[in-house]
Amino acid sequence: MANDISRAVGYQQTWINPLFATYGSPLAQMMTTWLYGDRQSNPYADQPDQWPRAGRVAFIDRSLSFTCTSATPVITSANLGGGKNILVFSRTASIATTTPFAGPTGATAAAFVPIPSDLGNYITVQIKRQDGFIDQETAALNNNYGNGTRPFIRPAPEMWLGNQAREFTVTNSSNISLTVTLTFQIALLDTGR
Repeated sequence: MANDISRAVGYQQTWINPLFATYGSPLAQMMTTWLYGDRQSNPYADQPDQWPRAGRVAFIDRSLSFTCTSATPVITSANLGGGKNILVFSRTASIATTTPFAGPTGATAAAFVPIPSDLGNYITVQIKRQDGFIDQETAALNNNYGNGTRPFIRPAPEMWLGNQAREFTVTNSSNISLTVTLTFQIALLDTGR
């Protein structure tokens, strides 16, 4: 049955990276092929028998910060994998007020607002690929992001093409000046180059 599924999705049965084995053969196969079959990151992309020696899968947290002082959208473009195919495993967000407040000892510091909170409903995020495909429709931060304790995790990792930069648009419709940080846990093939 695994061969039927592999043929149906266009992948040949090859070596599976042990890190992905818990996802089951078809998905583990697709995830391995997504990273190791990427010509931008693997010099052995066309030689599946060499994949076990091609490099290692690195799990990295990539963060983008947005300073939002008004309802004007803040837009930034980024390629989280630096041109390599990536797997996005989870998304987290944090919000900090940019206006310092006096603490109990008189010291001033920014206030971090836990997610989810009502404030997260006033912040919207959209993610769009450079070709125009919208990965994430404009939605409240609380709908698509979690926190450090409970990150937002899909049933299967998202597969992002390395040759597609993404445009991240964050809008703050509250009356509070904020710094919004979006963090993505990604996996990519690290070949040491």
